Amino acid sequence: MTTEPIGLSGDLATGQVMRTMAGNHDIAVWRSASGVISAWENRCPHRGMRLSHGFVRGETLACAYHGWHFSCEGFCHYIPAHPELNPPKTVRPTIYSIVELSGLIWVDPIAEAQPVKLPEDTIPVRSLAVSGKATDVERSLSTVPCDLIEAVLPLQTLSEAPRVLAARVSGIDNALVIALQQRQQDTVVVHVLVRDGVSEKARVVISRWLDSVQRQTESMVGNTR
Repeated sequence: MTTEPIGLSGDLATGQVMRTMAGNHDIAVWRSASGVISAWENRCPHRGMRLSHGFVRGETLACAYHGWHFSCEGFCHYIPAHPELNPPKTVRPTIYSIVELSGLIWVDPIAEAQPVKLPEDTIPVRSLAVSGKATDVERSLSTVPCDLIEAVLPLQTLSEAPRVLAARVSGIDNALVIALQQRQQDTVVVHVLVRDGVSEKARVVISRWLDSVQRQTESMVGNTR
């Protein structure tokens, strides 16, 4: 298992919780009121409720079932039914390694890898879920034309696992960065970033190009089923 890009930093605001997958791991990712980001197994240690259904209260995540509050470190410190009880430190969800780098959120369930090093001046554009496999998406990325991208065939590989690709845009090397996340067997999330020198107009063109990539991939996959 490698570290996985699971979302754009801008897609998880303070006070929000999101559900994601990294390999076979079902994960709840949340950002506290002060901006601390955490990734846990998506299962409350009390009754097994999905923590992604919970809600953020300041620096804690509260389970939606019985309202147990867990700190950013994962320790339970408040149980509404027993407000005077000091919960044992063993009541804690499984904690996963998480880091934000270059506009992406990276999760590693077994904490054995480091995020892929990307250009430091990247700006998130969007994330897009596409039905198919990473190889299907990559084929479309390399065949759907986009006037702004000067080196589509082939896309430069920045990383094999996770699969991270780059292309030259508007005369800037590695100006377009594409990270592929195989979230489920038949769903790929395409996380797209650009370097700071890429204009707002160019970002709009790239975003529309991604819609075309999605349509071609899903049409191609549909025709083979």
